[in-house]
Amino acid sequence: MAGEQRKLATPEEVAEWLQVPVDRLKRWRKERRGPAYMRVGRDVRYAWADVHRWCLASRSGDHG
Repeated sequence: MAGEQRKLATPEEVAEWLQVPVDRLKRWRKERRGPAYMRVGRDVRYAWADVHRWCLASRSGDHG
């Protein structure tokens, strides 16, 4: 559906997608590194667009 908003991701979902441990995401949040995140009450959530943007910005080397 056009314009449909994608659901927010849990740390577990992002960790699985990035193939890193959940604890690493937690450490990155404390160090102010990693993908942008938000708090929904006490819970941490990620917008998939932010995760993808962070991945693209984190690429090393010139691939073009």
